[in-house]
Amino acid sequence: MEASDLQHPPFRVLTFRDGQQVIAEDVETEVAARVRFASAVDLCKTRDDAHDHHVELHAGPKVLDRWSSADV
Repeated sequence: MEASDLQHPPFRVLTFRDGQQVIAEDVETEVAARVRFASAVDLCKTRDDAHDHHVELHAGPKVLDRWSSADV
């Protein structure tokens, strides 16, 4: 699922389940991107433990932050 109205988003939050990307959200500011990243992590923490979940925060090609249920 894509959630984007931006042509060249400076930040992107990606959410994965069992290695498959399920949500990609473009975000315009770093503050908003970090809030969205934290929200995605909170949501993943409530999901079924039988599946691997992870969330990544990107600024262009660079990964700024990553969370994985496997690391918990």
